Amino acid sequence: MNFLRAFQTTGQDLFAAGMNNSHSGNLSMRNNRMLVITRTGSMLHRLEYPDLVETLIDGDDAETSRASRELPVHREIYRKTGAQAIAHAHPPHLIALSMQCEKIRPVDAEGLYFFQNGVPVLGVTNSIASDEVAAKITPLFAHSPIVVVRGHGAFAIGADLEECLHWTSSLEHSARIILLHNQFALNPNFR
Repeated sequence: MNFLRAFQTTGQDLFAAGMNNSHSGNLSMRNNRMLVITRTGSMLHRLEYPDLVETLIDGDDAETSRASRELPVHREIYRKTGAQAIAHAHPPHLIALSMQCEKIRPVDAEGLYFFQNGVPVLGVTNSIASDEVAAKITPLFAHSPIVVVRGHGAFAIGADLEECLHWTSSLEHSARIILLHNQFALNPNFR
């Protein structure tokens, strides 16, 4: 199965929206008992075929060492959820909010429509490529298609990468509105 175009489109869109820097974030898609994931250090907005790594979900193989360092988190999400795709990005407004709250609760109509119960923020000791994130994140997907790891970024799951992009961009949009709302609420000239 050829996944390249879906990876390219999503990677370009995440970068263009400012949700990743030149070398951050990672994407993956389930392929039966395998997963296809971006290689470690890849530029998501310039992906080519060598940037995609196909490796086992339940064990290491010859390609495992080339995979994103977030591979343990992706594997655990595939093992414990029905996700067919995962996008991990670093949306700046979401990260800023994650430093201040346990749950991100949109205040805008669209955000409330998609995330009525809010989105969980996962606090961990080691937020990057850790077994701790892998162990603690999967139960949170029972209530939300996206989880924010405090100070690090968001993991979104979906039927495909486009759906993951939708959850990530929608929540980042709501995060911007929350921050603007709070800024205006503190300014008496806007009342």
